Amino acid sequence: MNNNEYILVLGSKPECRIPNLPFKYIYAANGAIGRANEYKKKFSKFKLISILSGKEFEKNLEVKKRVLNSSPDKIICRLGKIDLKKYNFSKKIDFQHLSNYQQLKIQSNFFNFGLINIFFFETFYENNFLKKIIHMFRSIGRGALVGTSTGFFAILCALSDHPNKKIFISGIGMIGGDHTTNDKDRYNKRSIVDRKLILSLKENYRNKLITLDKDLAHNANIKLYHE
Repeated sequence: MNNNEYILVLGSKPECRIPNLPFKYIYAANGAIGRANEYKKKFSKFKLISILSGKEFEKNLEVKKRVLNSSPDKIICRLGKIDLKKYNFSKKIDFQHLSNYQQLKIQSNFFNFGLINIFFFETFYENNFLKKIIHMFRSIGRGALVGTSTGFFAILCALSDHPNKKIFISGIGMIGGDHTTNDKDRYNKRSIVDRKLILSLKENYRNKLITLDKDLAHNANIKLYHE
């Protein structure tokens, strides 16, 4: 195995292990960045990229604490802004803020039918027909259509930055249930959208993904890693 061949993406699904491998880049979704501190005890030479929801960072104290304590090399922020001056980030940090349109445009590059997939599968966020209509009108009207979860978006960012590398995934399952930092109901609803969208992922991107999670491997037809 070529050590430079793999990139790691971290999510917050409980009890998910990190492989005992040296990764050059680690992408961490919201509070999952805290897991990188555990990884640092064995491997210290890697670049840490924080993929954040601005709203989640500002309102979720646990996510904020984990991000600040982890000192990421880069932050990619969507769904709300962060005022870096309010926090003790390194002056050398690479910060990128994405407008809602920009983050949707990035997502659209990876799906078979682009934005059509995102708009259609966003309707699955709610079960009730009326709630679906209300959700879509509110999302579009406020310029806050989400699409993928932050964990899934972290995978897409890794694919975008490293198109010729394999992307290793730990802590992202897309089945709902417990989540270490997010509201359970909101996370479960977003997981439904994720499961729909990942099945529309272009095949050449899907083939670059490797996961430790049996549920993700099964639901998304992604290669399961065995040590």
